[in-house]
Amino acid sequence: MKLSYVIVTHNRRESLLRTLGILFARTPLPPKEWEAYVVDNGSKDGTLPAVREQFPLVRTIRRPRNEGVWSRNYAFGVVHAPYIVLLDDDSYPLDGAVVRSIEHLESHHSCAAVAGRVIHPDGTAEACALPNVMLSGAVCLRNSVLDQVGGFAREFVRKAGEYDLSFRIWEAGYSIDRVEDVVYCHDKSPAARSDFLAHRMDLRNNLILAERYLPEDLCQQYRQDWTQRYMALASKAGCGLAARVALCEARVWRMRERMRGRSVLSPKTVETIFHLDSQAAAIADWATQGHIHSVAIADFGKNIYATYRGCVAAGLEITAILDPNPAYKGLFYRGIPVCLQAPAQGVVIANINPAQIDGIERRLQQHFAGPILRLWETNEPQIIRQAA
Repeated sequence: MKLSYVIVTHNRRESLLRTLGILFARTPLPPKEWEAYVVDNGSKDGTLPAVREQFPLVRTIRRPRNEGVWSRNYAFGVVHAPYIVLLDDDSYPLDGAVVRSIEHLESHHSCAAVAGRVIHPDGTAEACALPNVMLSGAVCLRNSVLDQVGGFAREFVRKAGEYDLSFRIWEAGYSIDRVEDVVYCHDKSPAARSDFLAHRMDLRNNLILAERYLPEDLCQQYRQDWTQRYMALASKAGCGLAARVALCEARVWRMRERMRGRSVLSPKTVETIFHLDSQAAAIADWATQGHIHSVAIADFGKNIYATYRGCVAAGLEITAILDPNPAYKGLFYRGIPVCLQAPAQGVVIANINPAQIDGIERRLQQHFAGPILRLWETNEPQIIRQAA
């Protein structure tokens, strides 16, 4: 046994059946070398009977209620293969992704997980805001590393669970490699999702991450940024109450983390994930070479503090935060207005999400003719263009 698929599902029978059909048709391994586990989170749409009838070789684990992403852990203890591919019920690897992932793990022993590009049927892409964090529904993991660092944390029922696991992987001395020729498709099937829950979990869980892992000075900075950002998004969506509930829950978690002892990341891991020093160096070099003294930052993303910090360290005047999202209209970030346009000699793109960076640059070029710095490039040494 070489490969185990682990899929979590809840009331999306048809999407799951389609994904399983693709796996059985396209998995490039002999039947005895791979297996598939489905963890069903209390589905009431006939999911399990349909799977057992159409795909009798699939191993199923039934849970009485929806336990979210964490429920993948039920499969981790029983899978037989050294490599595990995590999928959503509507995501699947495209041709070559499985073989390339396994080959990369076999030749890079310090690599714990192979992430790749995730595309939607309409051609748009998807990725985590921090490129060294894996997507939990499109990644190949080394089983032995999961045994060492543990699986998903139970408190992350929805949102940010992959961040928590990724942080632990990096801190344990392993890497998560993004291999560009490993490609997954995510159909983004419609489902009955709660906006209230989504916004509540977004804010609460990101604040838990800050309290659990960031050094005290950075914890304060990111707590401030993430509170402002996710509260604005929740309010625009009509979920202001969800954000207020999240803040109350996050305060309780803050006390819990400090009572049991915080799991603060090492300086090396913090730099690997948040790129504080590499961004500062890139901004300083760019400003010096271009004789730039004033900049705008684009956009109000999850890691904007690293860019703000780098611009301040370089002695640059920051004239604005450029972001077209109506949720941020009228906001000020550390005294700097969030708006659509502002005078500046250059623009620094704070967003390092590999699925969004090109679109942001194209948008900027429509109304700004000056120099643009893509901080995504500071992460290039960790991006692998072709699997070994």
